[in-house]
Amino acid sequence: MYVHAKPEGSSVSRYETLKQVEKSTGRTPKELESAPQLSDIHGDVFEAYMALSEYTYGEVESYIKLTGNQLASWEVEAIMVLAKYRGVEPIWPLK
Repeated sequence: MYVHAKPEGSSVSRYETLKQVEKSTGRTPKELESAPQLSDIHGDVFEAYMALSEYTYGEVESYIKLTGNQLASWEVEAIMVLAKYRGVEPIWPLK
């Protein structure tokens, strides 16, 4: 199960639940400790990707204006490409 997927019947993702547990207890759940870390180069684009609820150029522009987080053109394009796969279960092994 994806950490960002929402369990059946829930409006909250597993990631959001784990982050709330971390905030409430002051301890990081082991599921979050072992999560892969992105390089600093990719942090801004992933943060934007996760913050958006809709993936349109207008939404990205609004995000940039609201947060002041300037994104390069490749980052905006990466968000648009990744948006196609949000919520899609992977098929293993990859072919």
